[in-house]
Amino acid sequence: MIARANLIRIATEKGASLSDLSRKLGRNQAYLSQYVTRGSPRRLPEEERLHLAMALNVDERLLGARDPWSPHL
Repeated sequence: MIARANLIRIATEKGASLSDLSRKLGRNQAYLSQYVTRGSPRRLPEEERLHLAMALNVDERLLGARDPWSPHL
C-alpha cells in the first residue's frame, strides 16, 4: 500500500504519468495504473521496480523493495 502511494506521489512530483512510466517498462499504458488502483500485480517484479526507481531517480525501497538482509552482530 505504501509503495503504491509513494509511486503516485513521486510520479506527480516529477511530472511523470503512470502511462508513460508503464511504456518505459515495456508494458501497456494501463499497467501501473492497474497496479495502483486494482492491486494487480500484487508486487512489482524486481527488475521492473529497479527500472522504475532509476527512471524516477529514487531509492528503490520507496517502491516496495525490501531492505537487504544483514546479520545482527
